[in-house]
Amino acid sequence: MKKKAFLVSLSLNGYVYKMYIHRPCHLPYLLNFFSYQKELIIIEQNGKIYNTLTVIPEYLKQGDKLEIITIVGGG
Repeated sequence: MKKKAFLVSLSLNGYVYKMYIHRPCHLPYLLNFFSYQKELIIIEQNGKIYNTLTVIPEYLKQGDKLEIITIVGGG
């Protein structure tokens, strides 16, 4: 039995990525794949800004534009 795969193309921090997925993908899965620490980032998805306290209900879709900003401490 073959699994159906979908090709999704999205922009992440100015780079275009093409991914084959077998089911709809949430943003937290993508963050885990790229090893981002969820506590230290701010996300802009298609013009909407999310922080770690916001639940992101949307699935990633074809043509999504993501910007991920990592917060670092310093002194």
